[in-house]
Parts: sequence; C-alpha cells; structure tokens
Amino acid sequence: MPLSVDPSLQPLAIISTSYLLFTITDGAIRMIVLQHAYSLNFSALQVAFMFTLYELAGVVTNLFAGLAGSRWGLRATLLVGLGLQLISFTLLFFWDSSWSKTMAIAYVTIAQMFAGVAKDLTKLGGKVVTKLVTPEGKEQKLFKLVSLLTGMKNSLKGVGYFLGSALVTISYEAALGCMMFLIFCAIPAPLFYLSNDLAKAKTENSSLKEIFTWENKNLNFLSLARVFLFASRDFWFEVPLPFYLRSPGCENLGVENDCNNDLALCEGGSSCVADTSNTFVCANNNVGGGCGGLGMERVVVGTFLACYIILYGQVQR
Repeated sequence: MPLSVDPSLQPLAIISTSYLLFTITDGAIRMIVLQHAYSLNFSALQVAFMFTLYELAGVVTNLFAGLAGSRWGLRATLLVGLGLQLISFTLLFFWDSSWSKTMAIAYVTIAQMFAGVAKDLTKLGGKVVTKLVTPEGKEQKLFKLVSLLTGMKNSLKGVGYFLGSALVTISYEAALGCMMFLIFCAIPAPLFYLSNDLAKAKTENSSLKEIFTWENKNLNFLSLARVFLFASRDFWFEVPLPFYLRSPGCENLGVENDCNNDLALCEGGSSCVADTSNTFVCANNNVGGGCGGLGMERVVVGTFLACYIILYGQVQR
C-alpha cells in the first residue's frame, strides 16, 4: 500500500524522516562511547583517539559523497549510510572491558570510522532532496527548507546526546540496542518507496580531477579552513567539555577524611575508597580522567550538552 503523501513531496518526507532518525543515533553514539570509556578509566586523550577516524572518515566521505550520489542515486547512498551505522553499533556491542586499552582504542576507533562515513552519506540525502523538490525560481523556499531541516537536525542530535547519556546509565548494551532499533525504523521507507534514479546525474558525471581543481584557490583554502574549524569544534564538544563536566574538583581528592561514615561526602565524580593504610579518602572514579571539573552525573552531562545543541539548532532555523 503506497504512502499517502503528495508524490512530489514523497522523497522529501522519506529522506528527511530517515535522516532525522539517523541524527538521533549520531548524537547518541558519541555520548555512549564517551560515557562508557569514561567508566572504564580511559583518559581524555585516549578517548580523543577513538574519535579520530570518525572525523577523518567524514572529511573523506564529504569529498566523494557527491560523486556517489550522482552516480548511484540518493536511495543507494542513504541505505548504505544507514547500513554502515548499524555495522558501527554492532561492532561496539563486542567492545570487551577486559581488553588492553591499546586494543580497545584501536577497535573502537575502527568501529566509529563506519559511523563517520555513515553520517556524511546520510547527510547527503538530507541536503540534496530539498533542492530536488523546490520548484524553479523558488530559491527562497529552498533556503527555508534547508534552514528548517538543519535546525531540526541539530535539535534531534541534542535529543540523541540526552538519550545516549540516559540509556548508558541503565546499560551500555541497552543504549546500543535502542539506537539500532531507530536505525531499523529508518530503513523500510527508503528501501521500498524511493526510486533508484533519484538524483542520478542525467549528463556526464563530475570527475575527481574537477573536485581537486585549483582554479579557485580562495574556495579551496576556505574549505580547508572549514575542515579544521569543524574538527576542532567537534573534538572540543565530544571530549574536553564532557570530561570537564564529569570530572570532580581537585580540592578534596586524596585527602584523608571520614567519608566512609558519611560525615564528609565526596564530590560528584569521586567516591570514597580505602588506601593502603586503610585510611578513607575521596578518589576520582576515573583514574585517568583528571580533576578540576564540575563532577556532574552522566545524565546531567548529557542534558547540558543536549540543551546546548537543541538551542543551537533552533537558532539555525
């Protein structure tokens, strides 16, 4: 039974819905990996390494996504993106806490590489489909559609940050499973209702030589600067900021007190332990996580980051 949507708007409805569902999982996977790694005593630098291929894969995919879309169509790139996201979540299921940190970093980095490719393949459909459904001479309508979709994307990414933090507090596996369910929900509509020819090039396709042309040097330098700008923004938001929010203050760590008798409570992000002389002290829950932060709980960290991204998304609309 066909979907009851205006045929001219059906691709927009399908791709936008799948893209927005994907966006929730894209925000969630960052917090799930970060919070789980924090609980396993990985340092901020080690967690940053886990996100390197995620970011680099996105840069490379951006270069080739346009060629892939024009050659194979948006249906193919969208489904491949959703499939790669499923692969990434599946691989993360097998992250074993007994592994050495070096092995875990290498494994999670590769797992997140698939998510980085998935992000930009899926984003391609969300960005291009608005142009396909905009009538000739209605560029203002196109601008409004793009800004609306971009704003909704960032807002739902914020929802993903919150859900990832909240669910991983319950269970790491449950958090991954819930996000995989959302991806499965996003697959049927494009699989059965999108045309294979959607956005395929009708004329000769662009070549790699045209992509790397130096005819407009200013544009190329601007694009390169944008890579560093967005990479630094994402790394700051994915690692240093959450670590600062999560880590406890330094003042009372390692100081002898009677926290075991609840007469002196340890700050958030730390717990009361007995040292070698059986003296009770407050110690960082993550031995590699540093101190000097705000000691927020997982869900509070996720809520803070989610609210920021949602507000950011609403400003973009």
